[in-house]
Order: sequence, then C-alpha cells, then structure tokens
Amino acid sequence: MLKVASWEEVWQKAAPESFVLESGKGGRYTFIGMQPKSVIRGTIEEADVWNATSSNKLQLPPLEAIKHWMKPYHAPKVKEAPKFIGGCVGFLGYDVIRSLEKLPMQAKRDVEIPDYVFGLYDQIWIIDHQEAALFVAVHTEVTPDLVDNKLELLRLAYDQAELQALRMVDQWNEIIHSSYGQQQRQERDELLKSGALVESGQLDVDLESMKGLTRAFSRADFEHAVQRIQHYIAQGDVFQVNLSVRQSCELKSDAECIYEWLRIINPSPYMGLLRFQDFALVSASPELLVQREDRVLRTRPIAGTRPRGANAEEDQRLADELINNEKERAEHVMLVDLERNDLGRISAYGTVRVDEFMVIEYYSHVMHIVTQIEGILANDKDSYDAIAATFPGGTITGAPKVRTMEIIEELEPVGRGPYTGSMGWIDYNGDMEFNIIIRTLVECQGKGYVQAGAGIVIDSVPAKEYTESLNKAKAVWKAIRYSELMNSRVKNEAF
Repeated sequence: MLKVASWEEVWQKAAPESFVLESGKGGRYTFIGMQPKSVIRGTIEEADVWNATSSNKLQLPPLEAIKHWMKPYHAPKVKEAPKFIGGCVGFLGYDVIRSLEKLPMQAKRDVEIPDYVFGLYDQIWIIDHQEAALFVAVHTEVTPDLVDNKLELLRLAYDQAELQALRMVDQWNEIIHSSYGQQQRQERDELLKSGALVESGQLDVDLESMKGLTRAFSRADFEHAVQRIQHYIAQGDVFQVNLSVRQSCELKSDAECIYEWLRIINPSPYMGLLRFQDFALVSASPELLVQREDRVLRTRPIAGTRPRGANAEEDQRLADELINNEKERAEHVMLVDLERNDLGRISAYGTVRVDEFMVIEYYSHVMHIVTQIEGILANDKDSYDAIAATFPGGTITGAPKVRTMEIIEELEPVGRGPYTGSMGWIDYNGDMEFNIIIRTLVECQGKGYVQAGAGIVIDSVPAKEYTESLNKAKAVWKAIRYSELMNSRVKNEAF
C-alpha cells in the first residue's frame, strides 16, 4: 500500500500558493501542487498576474482574465492518464457573480479576501489510491521555434522534464520517510484509538456552548429573515431562497492540521485545501458545480437534508422520511429544473438529460437528496462558458437565481466571500471540475469562518431551518476541535 504523507509535512516544502484536491468518498486520485509558475489574483474589475520574473495587471472581469491568462498554454489529452495532470487550480468567490449579473451590494464585507485566486501548475504529484501508486506530471513549454529547428532540442526538453520528474519522486520519498511525518501519523493514530476524544466531549460538538464562537446572524434575526423570505414567496417574487449563517472564532491550529482531521471525520466527494500567502480554504464539499470531461458536462445538485441518525435504524427512518417528504421532493425537482436550464444554455440541443435522479447520499452529520445531470458542450462554447452558465449553483441561491441573490444581499448581514463560490481546476487540455464551496473553513489572520445555510420555502419552520444550518457546519467545527486537541496533547497542555 502506498504510504501517504501528512499534509503538514508536505507544506513544509511548499510555496505560499499550494493545493491538495481529492475525493474522500470513493475517489481514485489525490492531486498535489506546491510551486505555481504563475499566480492570478483579482477582484471583479481587475487582476494582478505575477511569476518569477515579472508582474502585470489585467483590466478584465474574472473569467475573462483567467481565460486570457491561460490562453498561451495548451496540451493534448493523455489517454488513460489521471483526469487532471496540469493547469490552473484555485477558487472563485461568490461575488464573482457580480461580473456576470448586476446585483446590489448591501451586506458588510468584513473579511479581506480577494474575489478569486488561481495558480498555474506545471508540476503535479498524483496519488492513485486504486493502484497504490504515485504519478508525477511535468509540463515543458514547446515553442514553434523549438519544433521547427532541431529534433535534438526537443529531445533535450524531454530529458529535462524527465529529470525533474525524478527529482519530484525523490522529494516525495524524502517527505514520507521523514521522522516528523512518522511522528505526526503516530500521534494522530494514538489519539483516534484512545478514549481521549470521547472523554473530552468532542465527539458531539455542541455549537451552542462553544467558547469564543460568534455568529453573524442571531437566531432571532435569522428567523425574522425567514419570515421576510416567506413574504417574498407569497408575493410571487421567488419560489425558494437559500439563507445562511456565518460562524467564526479564533483558531489554535493551522489549516493543514484541520484538513487532516476533516478528511477523516467527513470524507466528501469534492475535498480540497488551498493555501495562499494570507489565507487558506479547507473544504469538504459534497457538491459538484460543473465538470467537463472531453465534451461531456456534468452537474450534481443537492437539495433536501436530514441529520444522521444515532444508529442504523434511525438513519433508515430519517432517509425514508427525507425521500418521501412532499416538500423536499418538490424543492429538489424545482432546483433540478433550474440546473437543467443552466446546463442547457451551453449544451448542444437535445443533449441535456438526468443521469441519476433523487438518490440519498450520507455524510458524517447529514444526509442529502442528490441528482446528476449531464449534457454535451456545444461546439461554440468552452469551459469558461460552462462555468459562467452554472455559477453560482442554484441550490445555494434559490430560484429564480437573480432575484434570490438580491434577497440574499438584502437579508444576510455579511458578504459570503468564498462561501458558495467554487473551488477547482482547469486542465491545459480544456477539461475542468469545480465544486461548490460549502462545508468549508476560511482561515484568515488567525480566525476561522464557517458558513452554512438552508433552503427556505413557503412552509419552512424558521427554528428548524436555523438548526439545519448549524448542523451542516458541525463536521468542520469538529475537525477544528480535534486538531486543537491534538495540538494541546503534543504540547502537553490541557484541552
């Protein structure tokens, strides 16, 4: 079995901008990049681009800026290779929608994070869990003059890439065999096996009593906002609105350690850790925004939630209640229709279809109803068109999209930042995959921010929707508390 390093030790070798992307729920690959050749970072109006030798500004909106930045780089698709072998990795914050739609700006922006950041990665480590193998991917620029001149120059470029790949293998072996890494793994394993987590009371994090935890939305204000949404629904403005609660506290552990625990506690299909110079994103997202594989597009909306049961019998009862609930089914079908329309805007005529309809997926603290929708990308469209058509996901705004986003801006007290934006990658060959940034920690200047919400409809019960929002955030807070517990044990401090 391939030994996997802990992320803390990996990041010791990394540049400020680095990433890990993986599926913790049946996924085959883990992708790791540590030294981007270029970085783009921007707002909805302009972007800063820099590399090792230069920097410049682009006066373009986000998706246009990223497309312009990526335009010089193309690579053929390698048959039977992992789905991502090099390109750009990063995130689009929720406010990127302002470059696509005109929306008011009323909520307070109190966390200083750019609207989007991407790194361009020519060197990727890829862990193949199915084959218990490590792949390294190295890209080398091949210019027209290189091709037109001598075959020896192409051979030299190939040999240099091969040498770099061997260096990457050596670097990986150095990391996983380090005494630091072995110590970290041993401490974590001992903590999991011991009764310390049970004794500390952290197996079931009580958010209501957590010290230092603050909420941007009080329960009373949230319930009043639910009533305002129901008023809008009764007037015919909207059918459903996603309303969210942001929670925050000071952090006593770093993003890498928290991610280690999150992938153990709540393995999810679209996980990732993005590190930047001044902040980090730690994500255990269950939801796909959009994926492109060759010309095939996929989106996988989630709508409908119940908490997990205390045992298998209660779990089944809650699952049956969820899938047979008339309100939940109607809400889910409405949002599936919204996503079908979004995908239809950039798909070839007649190719959009529902591939998997209303299945239950289970996570550590909640279960969801999920549907998968597919289409074939139209010949005159590209990956950036697909992102623009589906961003942000309708399941985390509501329907119809633009009006619900106006209401969200009116009622939520703080801007969403990265929350309900998207994290993912675009390969040099044009393929791409982006999650929806939910079940995600934003770490910035020593503070942690976790946001979660619920879909509000005409017959929603305000108190239950508030509780559901908090339940969805529990796995992230639990990972934070576990990481702090391990740190305190390492330092021989009381938790």
